[in-house]
Amino acid sequence: MAPAPAYSAATELTIREINVRPAEPVVGVGDSVRLLVDVIVKGARGKDGVTIKVEPGPPPKPAPTTTPAAGTPGATGQQAGWDRTRPEGRPATVVPQTERRPEPRPIHVNPAAARLAAPASDRGAEAWETWRFLPDKGLNRFYPAGTWTVTATAKGADGATVTEYASFQLRRDTRLTGVRVARARGSESVRVNGSLTRVGPKGLADYAPFTGQEVEILRRQGTTGSWERAGTATTGERGDFTGTVQGRTGDYWQVRYPGTGHYAAALSSVHQIPQ
Repeated sequence: MAPAPAYSAATELTIREINVRPAEPVVGVGDSVRLLVDVIVKGARGKDGVTIKVEPGPPPKPAPTTTPAAGTPGATGQQAGWDRTRPEGRPATVVPQTERRPEPRPIHVNPAAARLAAPASDRGAEAWETWRFLPDKGLNRFYPAGTWTVTATAKGADGATVTEYASFQLRRDTRLTGVRVARARGSESVRVNGSLTRVGPKGLADYAPFTGQEVEILRRQGTTGSWERAGTATTGERGDFTGTVQGRTGDYWQVRYPGTGHYAAALSSVHQIPQ
């Protein structure tokens, strides 16, 4: 661990960036992904000069800076939860916060494992440092998939603080299995079929059929050509799919699932029609 550089009173407290690795974590049945978070900052003071939180959900939206006009909801004297546009001034339905957003499941983060000063040749007057954090638990399939947020807070010598956010997508694993390619009978077309499975939505099912998903059928002419999309197919109730596209016997074939914000992309092995 490098010694902390000396700061002048004029050093401005700033968080330059937050780096999360792996940038796109994917969790399968037996996987546990450990994060590494680097916060690049200047002006932070003390052992706990930088702290972070890692929790599910998007970063908070900036607070509005405008003042509501008189007579609009939120203005002084306006009754909370009262909608003047409703007949007879009936109260608007207000959903409790606990019903709108389930309690998040954050992961605990240890204090900074390292405080790395930039080389003197790169530091100049800015004195940037990298504060490295290693959350003590890995993410697994039982944590919520989707957007996660890293909240970094830096504290300066005078007690002032700055906060910045970074987000990443936690995705559950998907698999393409049983992919087969064959010449369609009585035509010049090619039939491609297989199955798409996923880790269950709440992490409870190992690899269950993934229904109603579009997969891409890719074709390549020769061993050095580029892949192009020849067609698509949609998975059924059992996660199975069948697609018929135009192609030649010598072409190479592959199936790709593009993924979503909650589920990772998947790519099958390369296939060729038996001669």
